[in-house]
Amino acid sequence: MKKKKVTALFLAVCVAASMAGCGGSDNSSTSENSDGAVKVGIIFGTGGLGDKNFNDMAYEGITRAEEELGIEFDYVEPESVSDFVSYGRQFAETGEYDLLIGVGQDMEEAMVETAKEFPDQKISVIDSSSDLEEISSIQTEWSEQTFLAGVIAGLGTLSDMKYANDANVIGVILGQDQPGLREGLVGFSAGAKYVNPDVEVLEGVVGDFGDPGRAKEVALSMYNKDVDFIQCIAGAGGLGIFSAAKETGAYAFGVGTNQNSEEPDYIPASSIRDVSSMVYNEVQKVIDGTWETGLHISGIKEGAVDCVTEGSNVVLPDEIQTAVDEIRQQLKSGELTPCSNADELEQWTAENQYQS
Repeated sequence: MKKKKVTALFLAVCVAASMAGCGGSDNSSTSENSDGAVKVGIIFGTGGLGDKNFNDMAYEGITRAEEELGIEFDYVEPESVSDFVSYGRQFAETGEYDLLIGVGQDMEEAMVETAKEFPDQKISVIDSSSDLEEISSIQTEWSEQTFLAGVIAGLGTLSDMKYANDANVIGVILGQDQPGLREGLVGFSAGAKYVNPDVEVLEGVVGDFGDPGRAKEVALSMYNKDVDFIQCIAGAGGLGIFSAAKETGAYAFGVGTNQNSEEPDYIPASSIRDVSSMVYNEVQKVIDGTWETGLHISGIKEGAVDCVTEGSNVVLPDEIQTAVDEIRQQLKSGELTPCSNADELEQWTAENQYQS
């Protein structure tokens, strides 16, 4: 199977040579590959591969599709957001890709622009929350993904856990200030306040998913304000947050994939989402002929998100583990629905309190 990282130069050459056989001469949605295999182009987020998070999970999904579904794929790792439009256009201009996948919410605007310019090109954006007719937006319930970590933090900061203190202050750090990530912040806050309504939740923004050094600085500042639990939603920046947790003697939560083993003595749990399956399923839908544009959302009930403790050396007190298990069932059954809007958090907290 062909599987290669491509560059802007390669794509430009491929466009120029399309009439000579590098790609189809039109922009039809059916591949012209000689072996008949479906071909996918994937644009990773600026954190790049090796982030041990979102991009790596997406890569796992596309390689799984290669192995199990017999597809071919090419990929690029943009250095900045400004590269998204040019890469999207260059992939689409070849006419040879049955599906183009953009990884990350900040890819949305560029992919919509590409879709409008090349309306026959199928385009999916992973982590997009917009219901747009030009693209397939794949999203999970951010508020459900981080809610249970919030429960652990809300109860943990009041507990006798090794690195908990008496300040009743916890925090969230975002890689970038994006609407979907803010829903994750609200979900974490709601989970904490569901079990501890007086807890204070601080927030910080790194400004870059691929800057662990800056993320560590933000985390250290937060820990110095008596925060004892931080939920990171910062891509590769999470590695810096974990380092800060270890350095100061505090806790941090992983996000995306199970990151507990990164610092198992300081990461009690990870707020996970199955990005690998999101990518794989989009490819499967193209093969099945069921791919369609619009917004597609799944949550804890569908197994798309959860909070996992496997791989951590941190042992949660029995009362916290019991609360997590009970509240997980409330979420799955629909008995409890977290709010995702900061403006609704105060009222939601007043109306929803955990009864053990």
